[in-house]
Amino acid sequence: MTTQPLETAPALAALPAPRTPLTTTSAGPAPLDDTVQAGYFADLAAAVEQADPGPAARGGWEERERVRVSVWVRTAYEHPLSHAVFARPGGTAAHEARAAQAAELGLRIDVGRARALPAKPSAEVRAAAAVAAMWAVTATAFTQTARPPRERVVADAWTVVRETIAPALVPEVPGYSWTRGTW
Repeated sequence: MTTQPLETAPALAALPAPRTPLTTTSAGPAPLDDTVQAGYFADLAAAVEQADPGPAARGGWEERERVRVSVWVRTAYEHPLSHAVFARPGGTAAHEARAAQAAELGLRIDVGRARALPAKPSAEVRAAAAVAAMWAVTATAFTQTARPPRERVVADAWTVVRETIAPALVPEVPGYSWTRGTW
């Protein structure tokens, strides 16, 4: 599995301007309503879809997922509304966006492991855990006093996603424990 950083994605330069400006109050960023959050998540999804190399990605299934995770994190990192979204995650739009990402990843896990035995836990559970971890890594970056470098956040997010979904993609070998790495 590759752990090389993804080069700067051209999708970031082509991102549309945020749909709604960030408003602030004396207590900090104003909470974002579901309509603003839905637009924000649509912006992230559009950037990911634009950069997605598709099922025929040169590095295979893992490379495609690495690109998708990397673009999502980079786009969120640079988007002006991200601090308000991740400082107070929640709401219907955020829940629906996470659920949609997890459902899409679950489907891609199922397709990517066509030759593997059924995963324990299921692809859906792994996808939900991977998306939740990616969101948590990104949110952590926005809640720190000194925000970590963007590429560190990208690498951390991809690492937890890869480690969560990788066991579902490997055919089961009788007698080998993937969790212990031993026979």
